[in-house]
Amino acid sequence: MEMVKKGLTGFQLKVLGLVLMVFDHIAEFFLEMGVPFWFHWLGRLVAPIFLFTSSEGYIHTRNKKKYLFRLLVGFWIMSIGNYVVNRYVAEGIGIFNNIFGTIFLGVLYMYLIDLFKAAWQKKQVLSVLGAIILMVLPIAAGFLIMWLPEVNFLAFNILFLFVPTVLTTEGGFLLVVLAVLFYLFHGKKSLQVAALLIISALSYFSAGGNPFTENYQWMMGLASIPIILYNGEKGRGMRNFFYYFYPAHIYVLFFIAHWLQK
Repeated sequence: MEMVKKGLTGFQLKVLGLVLMVFDHIAEFFLEMGVPFWFHWLGRLVAPIFLFTSSEGYIHTRNKKKYLFRLLVGFWIMSIGNYVVNRYVAEGIGIFNNIFGTIFLGVLYMYLIDLFKAAWQKKQVLSVLGAIILMVLPIAAGFLIMWLPEVNFLAFNILFLFVPTVLTTEGGFLLVVLAVLFYLFHGKKSLQVAALLIISALSYFSAGGNPFTENYQWMMGLASIPIILYNGEKGRGMRNFFYYFYPAHIYVLFFIAHWLQK
């Protein structure tokens, strides 16, 4: 009989992330209707949990390019959906959520690091340079997008909708860095937790305001608890469920809030 490891499987981590995410998004759309503000605090744990599970998913997936493509398609679908809703439906409440882009960038850098290492070991100079250039592109594209509104608004909209960048992604570059650190420290739980706590501290000290009502992103450090409890097991599948649930629950909550406010 197969022994069951104590702790949380990857599947259970994702379910925990989904539950906390729903609380956060309920607060996002219904805060003015009396929903407790602390629902937002629960949501601070979500990004680290999914970035951690994405690093595990990248390591264990058999087709890394397909994994990247799924995340990119998720980003495109969410971007287009957000654009349509914000342009033609939203009145006071908009949708700006798209964690697919952040996870995609994190996984992309994991992939590029692997390319760099392989090229370096084989002393393939051009491949090393190519990997470095590809690492710089998501940053350069971010600066380009930030500059474009003053020059060509159409080009800005197109790039913003279809090109995830380090500077424009949800959560900002610190979350992308966190995803990469989770990958680099794979199998070294203490270093992964230390990385999370350092990023949490940087997030807090890089901004001002009340730490419980304005600048509360530091609470993502609490995600270290479920991450410590991760037992290294994948658990149940249901991969597609997580891809579908994220945009579906956001749009459902948005339209309910939109209807109630009319």
